[in-house]
Amino acid sequence: MLFRNSIKLLMENFKGVYKILLYKFIVSLIAGALFAAMILPELIEIVNSVETQALWLDIQAMFKAFFAANGSALEMAKASIFGLDGTLNGVVKLILSKMTAIVLTAIGCVAVYLLKRFTETLCYFAVGSSLNDRMSAYAETPFIASYVQNLGKASRYALVYVPSVFLLDAVTISLSLLVLTNLNIFPALFLSVTLIVVMQATKLTFTGLWMPSMTADNKPLKQSFAYDKTERKQLPKIFSTYVVTVYGVIILNVIAAVCTFGSALLITVPASYMLFICVQYVNYYTIKGKKYFITYDKIASNPDRGDREHFFDYITQTEETSEKQEIENKE
Repeated sequence: MLFRNSIKLLMENFKGVYKILLYKFIVSLIAGALFAAMILPELIEIVNSVETQALWLDIQAMFKAFFAANGSALEMAKASIFGLDGTLNGVVKLILSKMTAIVLTAIGCVAVYLLKRFTETLCYFAVGSSLNDRMSAYAETPFIASYVQNLGKASRYALVYVPSVFLLDAVTISLSLLVLTNLNIFPALFLSVTLIVVMQATKLTFTGLWMPSMTADNKPLKQSFAYDKTERKQLPKIFSTYVVTVYGVIILNVIAAVCTFGSALLITVPASYMLFICVQYVNYYTIKGKKYFITYDKIASNPDRGDREHFFDYITQTEETSEKQEIENKE
């Protein structure tokens, strides 16, 4: 029932999706300009160099010889490219001569990426705080007000969250590449996708309560890291919920990309982030036994928060009771 309530909250607060979309668009535009400013000068210099132009001419000659079925010309082109003094070797030497600049550019790109993730996390924190106000008191908090009000807490949260997630994502990508390079294509794709889903679900399981605890209960960042006995007991079920959510998000975005030639990603990508925020808060409210607004006329509560066998069952009971009361009122 956790996932269903999260979907309902997403639909009820869908305008948060457009706020995330606009914010991410502005941040991505600025980050893209910084990436271009760092990468393009070195890249243009390498592409326009004598060595690269010579390699390009040899590659063109090789393809012409191949399609013309000219064996001798093809061998000459190969030797010109791959020989000891070939043009490919010249390009490699050019790149090695610029290795210091390339390394510095790579470090700069990583720094810009982390800064981009940091600023985006500030947005998610503000959206999460607004969602918390909606769930706790059905209050309407403007995004700007929430952003400014929570800037200090959000910055502390982002300073810990972003590097932690970056390291975990780096490990995930490294393991996936290791799988892809050592197995046949179909088992490699199966295992790599499974690995990505499991790692993302693990990340969300152990970090998903940080932001809700800081906004809903005003806990300091350090206290948000510590899970009590009740929270630890629910970790397996939280993990399974995140696995389903991650798979659902992947399927939704793949279908959107294929069926609309990428156009629907403008909505599905920010909606995916909003869904994860909703899951985090529904999760936290459920574990803590807090009542919360699903819609204006539906309030969820959790009398069985410590019972592993009845975790989330209360939501169904609450909705069934509400439906019965509505029928009786109509009669």
